[in-house]
Amino acid sequence: MLGSFNALNTSRQLIYSNKVKVITISNQQETKYKYFLNIKKLGPSETAQEGSFYLINKNLERLRYSPTNIDFIYLYLSSFILFFKNKFLNIKINNFSTNPFSTKSSYPFEMVTKGINPYWITGFTDAEGCFSIIVEILATNKWRLRTSFEINLHIKDVDILYQIKEFFGVGNVYLRSQKNIAVYRVSNLQYINEVIIPHFKKYTLITKKSIDFNLWCKVINMISNKQHLSESGFLTILNYYASINRGMSKKVLNYYPDIKPVTRPKVELPLNLNPHWVSGFVAGDGGFSIVFRSSNSIILKQQVSCRFQITQHIKDIELMNLFSKFFNCGTVYVRSNSSHRCDFVVQDINLLLSNIIPHFEIYPIFNLKYQDYICFKKALNIIKQKQHLTLEGLDFIKTLKLEMNSNRLK
Repeated sequence: MLGSFNALNTSRQLIYSNKVKVITISNQQETKYKYFLNIKKLGPSETAQEGSFYLINKNLERLRYSPTNIDFIYLYLSSFILFFKNKFLNIKINNFSTNPFSTKSSYPFEMVTKGINPYWITGFTDAEGCFSIIVEILATNKWRLRTSFEINLHIKDVDILYQIKEFFGVGNVYLRSQKNIAVYRVSNLQYINEVIIPHFKKYTLITKKSIDFNLWCKVINMISNKQHLSESGFLTILNYYASINRGMSKKVLNYYPDIKPVTRPKVELPLNLNPHWVSGFVAGDGGFSIVFRSSNSIILKQQVSCRFQITQHIKDIELMNLFSKFFNCGTVYVRSNSSHRCDFVVQDINLLLSNIIPHFEIYPIFNLKYQDYICFKKALNIIKQKQHLTLEGLDFIKTLKLEMNSNRLK
């Protein structure tokens, strides 16, 4: 039976002992985190195993960081909740490893103490959010309207959804384990009117999703005033519905073939991007990647490069140009295939180190993509030090690549 922990200092230095008291947690809390870490519940008569994580407090929080000598620890500011290894640990937050071949990474202290900036939430919503209207027919041949604000992510990125839920203070997170999907949803009309809409009115969306939001708000207002209960009101809502997201469903269109979408206004982009918004948007639609190419001109026969990239529909090419202005670097490409996509790309190592990395050190990424960023930054440092020209350095970069993007979701 493990004893209670000795001490916890919530300043920049955290100290805890090799013995912790195990407290039973609820199934809901266990479900909340088991997709993010290999977490175990330690029974009252069990002994902690070397290298394993254990839940030790029922007050789970969203906050996480990763010191240089361990992978991940969840932290609650008044009590520590995870136990790593059978040894005394003296951890300093924000102490990044100087070893270029270390696979361990630290999590910025500011992310533990300050939370998420409202513009980060808006940027992430511009990339991943959805203002939804669902029109469905009931067995009684009557129609029902359902509205919601949603963010759908891979289930391994569920932690950020709990952070967003905590930020707004409303809504719920749902897990669709069979499809590996996690959803944050706010469908309560009062919460939509009092929390969600005021947020996006104050911290405005800037992509074409802002059009969806404004039309969605009109529908919410009509429903709040019971106008959807009349035939004319319902048909007006269908006009808005036909212009939001992907438009009307085929089933609704079969019943109302004469419905005409309202005109979508043109989006006016701001002159400058908010840095918090940028990091939120990149957390959704940005990417950090490592690319290997065969090359006979070098001894190791392989050339490695790093790429920071944001991809959007060709209709958003003006936004891509705005990213180029914001970062003061990069190139915007229009793809030659039929995908109708355009990319903002930065590949020059000096520009990546001078323009891209400093931004994300100040305005961090809060979701699972932070792990991609850390691997990306390590690869850049190895290349900068010319250690990628050694077999050890090249192999380590390959290891980093295997921990990034789609590989981390397996």
